[in-house]
Amino acid sequence: MNHEKTESKLLAGFIYGDHHTKEYVYLPGSELGADIPVLVYETDEGRRDLSMDEALDVIEKRSLKPTTHPIFGKRTL
Repeated sequence: MNHEKTESKLLAGFIYGDHHTKEYVYLPGSELGADIPVLVYETDEGRRDLSMDEALDVIEKRSLKPTTHPIFGKRTL
């Protein structure tokens, strides 16, 4: 996985996820421009905050791809 490309897309508001497992990783609009952005990992069990490194690990390990979120659409920004 190209972490730089994925990080760039996350910072631009793109959402990574899987519709079948209902998992999503994204940058909330309120984190835009933050020195140390906090991303969200959303599952059926709830949401938790992730650092960028944690988010990239989750995306890679869970094989998440750019997707459309059921509420936010393709992007959070």
